[in-house]
Amino acid sequence: MTDSDDLSVAWAQAQDRLPDGWTLEALRCASTGLSPEQRSDEWIAVAVGPDSVERKARADDPIEALAALASSLE
Repeated sequence: MTDSDDLSVAWAQAQDRLPDGWTLEALRCASTGLSPEQRSDEWIAVAVGPDSVERKARADDPIEALAALASSLE
């Protein structure tokens, strides 16, 4: 499997773990800009639930961020 395949599987598994009414919305780098002090190696996974409530999880690895987000909603 490629890294892309691993990420696709992790996304699907995280989505399957979310409660009814919740949807994975995004997975993004935690950087806030291009200058060195704004760069980050961390990742943020975002889910949106009922009434547009947003939940985020942050981790060093994108797959870990997805898993942490799903765990936080179980």
